[in-house]
Amino acid sequence: MKAIKLSQIGQIARPYQWETYAVKNCLRFDTNTLPSPPPSIKRTIKGLVSINEYSDPAYRRLKTQIAAYERVPEEMITVTNSGDEAIDILAKTFLDPGDRFVVTPPTYEMFTIQCQINRGIVYEIPLAPKTFAVDAAAIIRASKKLRTKLIFLVNPNNPTGSVIPRLTVTDIVSRSSCAVVVDEAYGEFYGKTVVPLTKKYNNLIVLKTFSKFAGLAGARIGYLIANPTLSRVFDAIRFPMGVSTLSANLAEQVLNNDQPWIEKQILMIKTERKKLAKALRTLGLSAYPSEANFLLVDVGNRASSVAAKLAARGVIVRDRSTKPYLNGCIRITVRSPKENTTLIKVLEEIL
Repeated sequence: MKAIKLSQIGQIARPYQWETYAVKNCLRFDTNTLPSPPPSIKRTIKGLVSINEYSDPAYRRLKTQIAAYERVPEEMITVTNSGDEAIDILAKTFLDPGDRFVVTPPTYEMFTIQCQINRGIVYEIPLAPKTFAVDAAAIIRASKKLRTKLIFLVNPNNPTGSVIPRLTVTDIVSRSSCAVVVDEAYGEFYGKTVVPLTKKYNNLIVLKTFSKFAGLAGARIGYLIANPTLSRVFDAIRFPMGVSTLSANLAEQVLNNDQPWIEKQILMIKTERKKLAKALRTLGLSAYPSEANFLLVDVGNRASSVAAKLAARGVIVRDRSTKPYLNGCIRITVRSPKENTTLIKVLEEIL
């Protein structure tokens, strides 16, 4: 097993202690809660959850379901309040002040924000122009430098939609001297995952979220997959009951009842992604290849103007044109056939 260095906090953290119980509908005299929820809330959720209680603080039911979905042991799962809290947990677990973390811009900006808040120092290894390929050799070299503790890879990447081949991820993980995080927030739209490798490499951590594949963005719920030793540390560092009872229950309901719907939605998005890219090319715009549920589109020096004109007509896209490495680009989410048709029609009018 590869030795990876934890932060000083990560080495001493211990989980918040709750009373353990096995009976689902037991009487809780240990949590200082009210005996019933507010009437208006009770009417709204119609008994879906006991919102006045701290229900299942260890998220055992949800962990079991996630483990089955991901085909890993449940002791490898840490439930988090969104993928963003997961990033914060990772920063606290590995970074002491002055430690370095590696990112591959253009990529998800919360890695840098959360790690810098936790006193980490960013080390950027940009993606290749146009192809957005990662520089695996540079990443591996950076991992071996003093005080490099954490590497972030995103697969598929946000905002480019590009992917990292599994062999490249394996090469980076197996040869790096620190923890490697693979963010698979958009993984279901790609259809490939490195989750099985977490059983082989103890320095590999996979980050997932219900926001994308499960349609629960507003519920703010995510999870980490890692070896059991790291998972225990993550559970010690995360906020106790950081995920609301309602959000956890919604995630349980989706995994219990809606996996056929999820598969149908993913298939629809993949089909629409091809159609939308073709329609954009017809308008003279260049959409980069994507394995996510969005397209990065090169609009040139009129990107901000096009985004503003779309917004004025009630169609919102993400203007990325002022960001490093993304000059002239906007990011467009792939939505339903009807919504995508509306987007193309309005774009046609503007252009």
